[in-house]
Amino acid sequence: MIALVDCNNFFASCERVFQPNLEGKPVIILSNNDGCAIARTAEAKALGIRMGAPYFEIKDLCRQHNVHIFSSNYTLYGGMSRRVMNILKNFSVQQEVYSIDECFLDLSGMPDLTTYGQRIRKTVKQWVGMPVCLGIGETKVLAKFSNYLAKKHPFLNGVCNLAELGETRVNKAMQITDVSEVWGVGRRIGKKLQLMGINTVYDLKNSNPKQMSKIFNVNIERIVYELNGIKCLKLEDCVPPNKQIVSSRSFGQPVTTADALKSALTYHIEQACKKMRKQGLYAKQMIVFANTNRFKDDYLSSSINIEFPSALDSFRYMSTYVDRAVNAIFEDGIKYKKCGIVVNELITKEFEAKDLFDNTTIKHDKLLPTLESIKAYFGKSAIKLATANLSNAWQMQRGFKSNNYTTDLNEILVI
Repeated sequence: MIALVDCNNFFASCERVFQPNLEGKPVIILSNNDGCAIARTAEAKALGIRMGAPYFEIKDLCRQHNVHIFSSNYTLYGGMSRRVMNILKNFSVQQEVYSIDECFLDLSGMPDLTTYGQRIRKTVKQWVGMPVCLGIGETKVLAKFSNYLAKKHPFLNGVCNLAELGETRVNKAMQITDVSEVWGVGRRIGKKLQLMGINTVYDLKNSNPKQMSKIFNVNIERIVYELNGIKCLKLEDCVPPNKQIVSSRSFGQPVTTADALKSALTYHIEQACKKMRKQGLYAKQMIVFANTNRFKDDYLSSSINIEFPSALDSFRYMSTYVDRAVNAIFEDGIKYKKCGIVVNELITKEFEAKDLFDNTTIKHDKLLPTLESIKAYFGKSAIKLATANLSNAWQMQRGFKSNNYTTDLNEILVI
């Protein structure tokens, strides 16, 4: 049996952990640059605040109903996610972290899974303060569907075990659930399925998997099998390394200077390299891009493709190409809204020059471990490249940001 553990309203719940007075009150989290609502508590949903609603449209409604507003604080959310996942891995012999607020657990052989699920919920709530729901089923797709039911029906008390519900009740639940709610289907494919007369989860379960594969793809075929209790999707112990890493972000205000663009690109290179080093990857290529506001008629996008003579994982070495990139894409008088980098042709150390016709070499930065240890001990802003400090004009607008309670001693909770 497989369980899907999902944190309830994760971003908002992270804020509530450190501000318990927000329990029972409407809370929303805004996207980058405080653009739109990306997380809402049940109380905020009840006020009619929809997902993705632009903040300027709901500002008066929030003021009228005293809605508590927060800017995205990904440092806090990442720290809380690590704590939750570290707790959950102790309840299973195998864990697959699916996203920042979800993971699959292998509960095979565990007795009384419903009681065990309640124990998991209680432990996470007690140790971290995070409310979670569990869905338990024979396959990953059924576990996802079970989790959907656990959130939708309060009488289940946050844990839905399909084996305990019984086949008749499970089929009835599938008959009243829209097919687009199935994990891996979504709205776009859901609309196509509805045109074929497949309107509910139960309809999809009873469809012909081979026919679904011909019409759509093999993923839909696997979903049909999984809805019928036939395992097709295994738990992944190790997430395969990225084939491409992207770091990009919209500016808090339009950028019009080359220095601001250099500073932003230096930041993105460091972020990308951090992700690469976690996976033991080296990049042979980097794409640097910048663009203006895509919603305006004078939209402009520029990019440059840079090939490295040796595969790199050092932000020091990759940052030496920033001047070349900015000189190629920057134009005076242009108001840039966003920039970023894409690192491609990623390899691991084991693949260095293994091809007879490929002379790939890896350039190692002996200073990098020292820089990383300084950042780890004194904070990530303790030491920077000079280009990172040229300008702060590109920084995000985060007018409602909470403290980094779990990662910054200067912002730790005071009781």
